[in-house]
Amino acid sequence: MRKQLGVLTSLLFFCAMALCWVGCSSCFKGSDCNVCYYDAESECCNPCCEPIHPERECCGPAHRERIVGNSITCDGVQVIARQPELCLLGDQYCMDIEVWAQRDVCDATLSTSLPEGVDFVKSDPPAFQDGGRLVWSIGHLKAGCCQKLKICLRCEREGCLEACFCISATPVAFCTIVCAKPVLWCHKCGPEEACPGDDLEYTITVGNKGSCTAYDVRVVDNLPDGLEHCSGMNSLTFRLGDLPPCATKTLSLMLKATKRGKVRNAVIVTACNADESHCECECVVCKYCCEVTKEGPKEVRVGQNADYHITVTNVGDRPITDVYVTDFAPNGTSIVSAEGANISCNRAVWKVDEIKPGEDVTLPISLTTCTPGYYCNRVSVTNAQGTCCHAESFTRWKGTPALHVCITDMEDPICVGDTTSYKIDVTNQGSEPDENVRVTVRLPRELVPVAGTGVTQGQIAGQTVTFVPYSPLSPRQKVEWRVDARAKERGDARVKVEVMSDSITTPIVQEESTIVN
Repeated sequence: MRKQLGVLTSLLFFCAMALCWVGCSSCFKGSDCNVCYYDAESECCNPCCEPIHPERECCGPAHRERIVGNSITCDGVQVIARQPELCLLGDQYCMDIEVWAQRDVCDATLSTSLPEGVDFVKSDPPAFQDGGRLVWSIGHLKAGCCQKLKICLRCEREGCLEACFCISATPVAFCTIVCAKPVLWCHKCGPEEACPGDDLEYTITVGNKGSCTAYDVRVVDNLPDGLEHCSGMNSLTFRLGDLPPCATKTLSLMLKATKRGKVRNAVIVTACNADESHCECECVVCKYCCEVTKEGPKEVRVGQNADYHITVTNVGDRPITDVYVTDFAPNGTSIVSAEGANISCNRAVWKVDEIKPGEDVTLPISLTTCTPGYYCNRVSVTNAQGTCCHAESFTRWKGTPALHVCITDMEDPICVGDTTSYKIDVTNQGSEPDENVRVTVRLPRELVPVAGTGVTQGQIAGQTVTFVPYSPLSPRQKVEWRVDARAKERGDARVKVEVMSDSITTPIVQEESTIVN
């Protein structure tokens, strides 16, 4: 009897165990566990629980890392949740949520209720927490877009813990408009330096870095003073048409530099649907040039030195380098000195390394000659920049007048009461004319002056005859004066003549003896 009761008890125990297994298996969907899935028939979220058996390998690390998931679709939005299959007591675990929009929706809201024994740690994006309930306001979603969330929880109770998610949204239709703007830019490049008269080639590049086409693009180039176009116009307009986004167009422009100085050429780019753009290019129109002057005496006596000063000035806009100054002494003269120069025969050469704009250099040189004449002294300047200049100075080397005086009596001897004449000849034997030749004749008591004639008129004052000065007395020229006198008493009459001029300040004295019987 006892044996039969024991067998019956064992049968009842196994039947009870079988019923419990079947009841738990009926809610188990596939192999997923610890996941809340949506039951379309009951319209609620039901947990699925699988008994945990210590003797199975499900408690190992590999089993705990296995990810399980489920999904729900409602109001045109699909929610997919993924989490680890197993979590140890007190550990954190994270749940990845993907919210997919299957059509355009707005006011999308995702919420979950945490079971007892599950603590909320954090979420990304942050959730609104109301006790054990978490809410995410997702808002608008376009069809095909996905919003991803991550929730971190902590297990504080053993068992099968469920977290149910609900999604709600309002289907909408989006009306789309494209908002765009063209943005113009320009760049102008050309030579940075030029000389007056040079042709300058400019390149203007126009681009659109905006998000839509710029229509009727125009380029206006207002030429500044110092630049000119072959058309003679001061404002040039170019029409480029339409310019799509990220497109560029380039045009070339040839101008001529007409004026020294800094010129800034500005360009304005416009379009009917875009803000205007500006760009400019700056060019320095400069000139390499120099000037040379030579100063010296206008007249010098033969045998004396003529001192000259050569001045080289940089009147350009840039330094000139390797400057050579060459002075050519004229034939018939010789170089006495030229400080700092290399002298070779009748040529003196100076070398100056650099002359800056506005700076000048002065160089001395001295010439001499023994031959009277009118001489031209020339100087030339060359440099590495190819700018040359010349100068010249004229100097007259004057010779020395040399006067020769001769007095001759026409009748000798004479008697008292008779008359005689004295001829005075003055000859310039020098190489230079003489000025203001003055002749004075002094008669002794034996003679009485009667008249004074010749190239100039004479004036009688007592025993002296003074003639008006004569000018000029050229080289090799001879002039004559005549004095008439009457014998007054007997004796050796000595007639004295004195000659002076601008070159002769000490009188030349000559005498002529006449015997009066």
